[in-house]
Amino acid sequence: MAATHKAAAILRKGGPNAYAKARRALMADSRDWWDEHVEEESHPATAEGLAEFIRETLEPICYRMEREARFTPAIKAKPWAKGLRAHLLEKLNRYETHLDRKFERTLAMLLKLKGLRAA
Repeated sequence: MAATHKAAAILRKGGPNAYAKARRALMADSRDWWDEHVEEESHPATAEGLAEFIRETLEPICYRMEREARFTPAIKAKPWAKGLRAHLLEKLNRYETHLDRKFERTLAMLLKLKGLRAA
């Protein structure tokens, strides 16, 4: 969350190389996710595009993860959760999101192929 806020602050401040500085301020996973969005052309590779990505995608996830982290002690106190390692759930959640994006791209490609075949 701190890295996301730092990148957002850099973009708000602006200045020369704000995009590059903000991109470097992000965690490696977030940076990779941003690069995927740029490749998919979901966002332009600009300071404005990165700011929108942070505001609409990263910050909501960070807030949700922070909220979940606050309740982790209560979850661990439950008898069924003794073996739960919450830090591993974050990786699974990110992987699920990654697979969802891949599935959406595959469906989009299949629909395009169907359209080309019909034409």
